[in-house]
Parts: sequence; C-alpha cells; structure tokens
Amino acid sequence: MKNLLVYCVLAIAMLSLTNCRKSPVNKGDTTTDVYVAGQEINAAGNGIAKYWKNGVAVNLTNGTYFAGANAIVVNGGDVYVAGIESKAAGNDIAKYWKNGVAVNLTNGTYNAFASDIVVSGSDVYVAGYENNAARYEIAKYWKNGVAVNLTDGTNYAQAWAMVVNGNDVFVAGHEINAAGYGVAKYWKNGVAVTLTNGTYNAQAFAIVLNGADVYVVGTETNAAGKEIVKYWKNGVAVNLTDGTYSAQASAIVVNGSDVYVAGYESNPAGNGIAKYWKNGVPVTLTDGTNDAGAFAIVVNGSDVYVVGYETNAVGNRIAKYWKNGVAVTLTDGAHTATATSIFIK
Repeated sequence: MKNLLVYCVLAIAMLSLTNCRKSPVNKGDTTTDVYVAGQEINAAGNGIAKYWKNGVAVNLTNGTYFAGANAIVVNGGDVYVAGIESKAAGNDIAKYWKNGVAVNLTNGTYNAFASDIVVSGSDVYVAGYENNAARYEIAKYWKNGVAVNLTDGTNYAQAWAMVVNGNDVFVAGHEINAAGYGVAKYWKNGVAVTLTNGTYNAQAFAIVLNGADVYVVGTETNAAGKEIVKYWKNGVAVNLTDGTYSAQASAIVVNGSDVYVAGYESNPAGNGIAKYWKNGVPVTLTDGTNDAGAFAIVVNGSDVYVVGYETNAVGNRIAKYWKNGVAVTLTDGAHTATATSIFIK
C-alpha cells in the first residue's frame, strides 16, 4: 500500500503541476504568436483555468470552482485547451474549451482528468483518465467526445499524452502492477507497449513520433527511491539524470537529429531547478535559489521555448516561459500560478 499511496500522491500533485506533454516543433514564421496554458489561484483559493496569448491572459473559468488548463493547441484560427473543472460536489470534470466555449467529456459522477489534446483534421482527441465506481483510475482518451478505454479498471492507470498519425493513435501513461509499482507504457491503437518491468515506480508523461521512431519521456525510480529522468527510443531507455537527486520530465521534442527534454531536477536544498536537456546535455533555466519546474518545450527555428514556474520570495509560484533561457513572466506572483503547455503559431 505504501507504493500505491506514493503514486496517488503523485497523481494529485500532477493536477496542478503537469503538462502536458508532447510539444510541437515549428519551423518559424515571420509572425510568431506564443500561446501558453496554465492556471492561477484566486483569492478564494480556487484555480482559474486560463491561457495567455503573447502574455495577455484569457480566462476560461470564473473561479467559482477549482479548474486548471493542462494542454493547448491552435488549429487554424481556433484555440483548443484541455483541462479540468470541479463541480459543486467536488469531483473534477474532464473537458476542453474551443475558443473559450467548454465541452464536457465527463459528467462529474466520478473524478476525471484531461491531460492532453490533439486536433487532427476535424477530429478532436483528448487524453486523460477517469475513476470507476471502485475509485480506480482508467486510462482513456476521447475522440470527438466518445471515450475509448485503454485499461479495464482493475489497476490504477493514467494517460498523460498522445499523438495521432493518420489512423494511428499513440497514448503515453502508466499502470500500477500487482506489487503497487507503476509501469511506464504507451498504447498504440489500444495495444499496450510496456517500457519498464515494474520493479520500480515508473511513469511516461510525453510521446512524439519522428518518422518510424517512437520517443517517450518519463521517470523511473532507482533503488534509493530517487526518480531518474529518461526517455525511451523505440523502447530503449536513455537516462538523462544519474539518480543522485530526484528529477522529473514532462515533455519531449525531436527536431532532426536533436532530442530536447524539459523538466526539473532537485538540488541539495530540495528546490527544483527548471531545465531542459539537448541530446543529454542539461541547460539550466533557474539557479535553484527558489523552487522551479519546467513542463513543456517547443523548438521554433533556432529558438527554444520552455514553460513552467518559479516561486517568489513569499512562496507563490510565478507562471513563466523561457525563450532561449531568458525568462518571460506571465503572472505577478500575488497568487500562485503555473504554466503547463505552450504552442507557437
């Protein structure tokens, strides 16, 4: 039960921390719009789901109930954001907003979460999970609002990211095994491909395709209980941290022969250092004085954008993104806020 409890705590924490998760590569335009999704806590303590276009905030919820935005994509002139909003009874409803108009994916009977969104032609795909009557989470995705279960609810499971390639649907996540450990995996058209053997806790948070190659990024704990950031290329693991300190990664981009991974690594003081790795070499975005995290990454021509947060002196998180290592703040720090996803148009 201890391992299962740790995983439940992780899942709850990721409600306000993640992102989601795969990130696009854009070749660059003469005009660049930066869209960032996230959440900001109001004076009542409720999260407001929102996105920022070129630094200007657009609220998706009014703050009556807790809400958060976890992924954003722009298709033509339409802005799609996936996230959650609580109902009066307390359960979170998985939903997405198209140009600010909410589309509910669940009815609030059970707790649910929407973690990623993909628009392919006229189809809208959303990855996430929903509890069943036994309170076990079922990994799933919704295509045009119709749920497709990836697990049967026997074990806890979560889906964090997805990519659609023609008729093929790839979803990354994890499922708890009988011993109470998470097994990192992805599903291709509903068929699971396991990435770890379940000896230690592991999870997969992002997935991208590069030609015939499948890249998945996530973490796996070592014998000392420290989380190691890694990615798998066609199932073969590449470690990005050595396990001295716990680390997490939530996004991956493949641009030509270059592999970019965004995340954070703890320092001896216990603060997260926001960073990304390019071909395994870390690039630090914060100095570790304050806690920070990075949750999504985009490569746009020669520019690298990373989104996340950094705490201020009073302990509130400031939503921000870094362009080529230079921070752009999105909130003033009066209330805690987090940036979770980015799209460059």
